[in-house]
Amino acid sequence: MEIIITHLSSDFDSFAGMVAAKRIYPQAQIILPTAVNQNVRKFITLYEDELPLLMDPKGIDFSRVKRVIIIDTKIASRLGPAKEALNNKNVEVIVYDHHHRSSEDIKATYDYSREVGATTTILVNIIKRKKISISSLDATLFTLGIYEDTGSFTYPGTTPKDLEAASFLIKKESNLFVVLKFLNLSLSKEQHKLLEKLIMNCKKIKINETEILLSQVEMPNFIEGLSVLTRKLSQIEDVSITICWAKMKEKIYMVARSDDKDVDVSEILKIVGGGGHPQAASAVISDMSFKDIESKLLYSLKKNIRKPILAKDIMSYPVKVVKENVSISGVDEILKRYGHSGIPIVDKDDNLVGIITRKDIDKAIGHGLSHAPVKGFRSHSIVRAGSNTGIGEIQDLMIENGIGRIPITDKKKIIGIVTRKDILRFLHGRSYENLLELFPGEVKKILEVISSAARVLKYNTYLVGGIVRDALLRIPNFDIDIVVEGDGIRFGRELSKRFDCRLESHQKFGTSILVLKDGQHIDIATARVEYYKSPAALPTVELGNIKQDLSRRDFTINTMAISLNRKNFGEILDFFGGREDLKNKKIKVLHKMSFIEDPTRIFRAVRFEKRLGFKMDGQTEKLARTTIDMNIVSKLNGVRIRDELIYIFNEKNPLEAIRRLGQLGALKEIGIKVKTDAEFIKQLRKILKYYVELKDFYKKNGKEIKRWRLLFTILLRGIKPGEIKRWCFEMKVRKKDLNIILETYNKWNEVKKNLKNTVKRNSTLYYMVSGIPPELQVIASSWGNVYYKNIKKYLADLSGLHLEVNGETLKDMGYKPSEKFRDVLGKLFEMKLDGKISGREDEIYNLKKLMKVLN
Repeated sequence: MEIIITHLSSDFDSFAGMVAAKRIYPQAQIILPTAVNQNVRKFITLYEDELPLLMDPKGIDFSRVKRVIIIDTKIASRLGPAKEALNNKNVEVIVYDHHHRSSEDIKATYDYSREVGATTTILVNIIKRKKISISSLDATLFTLGIYEDTGSFTYPGTTPKDLEAASFLIKKESNLFVVLKFLNLSLSKEQHKLLEKLIMNCKKIKINETEILLSQVEMPNFIEGLSVLTRKLSQIEDVSITICWAKMKEKIYMVARSDDKDVDVSEILKIVGGGGHPQAASAVISDMSFKDIESKLLYSLKKNIRKPILAKDIMSYPVKVVKENVSISGVDEILKRYGHSGIPIVDKDDNLVGIITRKDIDKAIGHGLSHAPVKGFRSHSIVRAGSNTGIGEIQDLMIENGIGRIPITDKKKIIGIVTRKDILRFLHGRSYENLLELFPGEVKKILEVISSAARVLKYNTYLVGGIVRDALLRIPNFDIDIVVEGDGIRFGRELSKRFDCRLESHQKFGTSILVLKDGQHIDIATARVEYYKSPAALPTVELGNIKQDLSRRDFTINTMAISLNRKNFGEILDFFGGREDLKNKKIKVLHKMSFIEDPTRIFRAVRFEKRLGFKMDGQTEKLARTTIDMNIVSKLNGVRIRDELIYIFNEKNPLEAIRRLGQLGALKEIGIKVKTDAEFIKQLRKILKYYVELKDFYKKNGKEIKRWRLLFTILLRGIKPGEIKRWCFEMKVRKKDLNIILETYNKWNEVKKNLKNTVKRNSTLYYMVSGIPPELQVIASSWGNVYYKNIKKYLADLSGLHLEVNGETLKDMGYKPSEKFRDVLGKLFEMKLDGKISGREDEIYNLKKLMKVLN
């Protein structure tokens, strides 16, 4: 025997779902629950002859059931007597539901639950796919189920699939007059009384700035429709979250409704044994006083309602401002460059004194006042808010004052700004945002030209890569990477004509690079798919579409794109949940083989962790460690390892990344054996401190010092010179860099000995230090104060010294070239280092004396 069952107090969604399941499983019997909502019961009474046979649970022997099809719930306690069938040996359990998962969920053989607005939607889509024939009444009933549970598509849980299902049903002759009639049944006399009592007993409370309506009543008899009355009460009192409970006979019935997407009433009602979905939940309670119920609800509300969003949570900062003495034309240029429609004005002390809009600027220019200072045109009455002002209050300020931006201030200083776009992102999510508005005017113009060229060639083009990720994080990044669904090289040629710029193409990869006249690079790639024939190998490439191209990226946060196509210009494409991972600060791979296919992604994961302050999620870190344990990292091409390490070492703060790579075991896998413990990181931090302090001396004197080479040198410390050579050869380190690393090791002990005491004579210090690599000079500075003073003295006072005379001077004085020239000039330079001579005349006088002595 096969049965179709649903929860007690069946509504239209659960009842329609059972009838839809009967169309998919024609041999199964529908078992009506012992309690059915009033409007559903009226529908059954009117259309019983046209509906499938509905069986009463009292006449069913549930021990004979072999298959149970459960609709609109996964919780056994909500099934009434029919739950007995779940205890049968080898019973097959099939579930169709749209509610959130919970710890009480039945273990199903097959679970077809989906995150949609109504369970009926799931079954209608199966009927549509299998081309199962349905009647006009079926279509009407299924429409009722979807309309009821989505609030006629107004509840936040509504999805495109719900609308698609309803569209299909209307094509199947769903009768919307019947739908309207049963969704808006008039209240009975008893329901009117119950609603009046609910209104009289209701009270409003605030938790974390969120308003909640609570109401409680006692009635001598059971009255149906508490869910409908709770919704009506919510509408009458204009409150988004409403919870009502009524004691009727021996039981207490509770209903909760939420029109706030951030408040999940199913979670709130769990404390009293309730359940449902985020916007609608219910509970049946026994043996609990009203006082205890309210106490438990208050506890749950405080636990589940988050603190309000404040101005500081959504404001943009730092804020671009102008001084009040800047000219109108100057402000006009700033607004054009950054694409702003208005800008705050500050005085000489950086206090906010006004705001000027694009409209004000255009008006001033129109009157020939481009030269005038902006302070004469500012708005003097400033509407402002503090960082702890609630988002609702800011929204009210915008509406009341007819303005699109609110400066956020602290003691007259502007610390941020909230715009209409910030409010829209808060209310509707970032999908309403055109990210292109965040870029400077010049970048937007480039993207518009790209879009225009793509339309001519009938190509789809997308802005991709770090620029999209960083725009969402509000990090400046104007590296333009374009993916084109078409010929990337042909597209590059078309753009090079429009920009009148240099073009570099790579036929093998279908890529182009444009170099604009101002030096801006535009990288263009043909959309492609990648396959890896073996672990750590380079990929095989084929043509693909944008989704396939994004799917080959390393992490979800790097898979987002912005459409440059006319139909959805500026829209964000997020196929892999990148925005959610950005929000949660997670580094997540797209699939389990990601690190095995390309182990360099482990190094990139660590780089992004430390650059962005993110963390690999548990699964991603586990996959990284597994890949390292499998020795796949060691199979990588040395150049790729070298480049990834250099990228990490050139980051703003590479030390935590080095520590993390050590913890993961990645450094050991590539032959770096140093122990990256706290003491080692402390030593590195000290060395980098001196690198920052001293690097400008090398730049001034035309000497080269590279941070990555400095860090390579320290990480390879303790390895024998022969092993260092082999390692650097495998990593394809240039010979020049290898020689500096080796020279650092060869002279390490000598420098430690020579500079441990203060070197008083300048010439001695010069010859001790000038012959050692800058990297070793920086390292030596970290050994102690005496070493640092010796190195600093050399760099500040001696390294830039040089003679104003040379061998040509001696020849002009009539001396014949000989080996004496070198000796004399060397002795002369030593005298200059020691402060015994200064200036050209002094040098020539002493030059003559030295030549006589040596003659």
